Amino acid sequence: MTIIKVLLLLGLLLVGLQAFRGSSRPVHKVLWRGFLVLVLVVGALAVIFPDALTWIANRVGVGRGADLLLYGLCVTSMLVAVVMFRRLAELERRYTGLARALALHEAAEHPGGEA
Repeated sequence: MTIIKVLLLLGLLLVGLQAFRGSSRPVHKVLWRGFLVLVLVVGALAVIFPDALTWIANRVGVGRGADLLLYGLCVTSMLVAVVMFRRLAELERRYTGLARALALHEAAEHPGGEA
């Protein structure tokens, strides 16, 4: 098995783990921000040294640097989609709780159903 296959499978495993587990704990937020910084630094280096990307691609078993970049972007975009889906689900849960609390509060203020 080539290095790129192992790296892509590990990336997909990370996406899968994030899909089934995840958290808004502060340590996860720090890890997410660290990942973002890493992606930005790697992206900047790829722009500055495009031949280095091809060299790395050849070492891990990919023909071209553009293909390696595409593979990385696919895994990264899947990870972002999973994280955003989880955040959206959490926000929907919070809004439901707020709507219930507001309804109960209004019902207590106007017990006869008067508005």
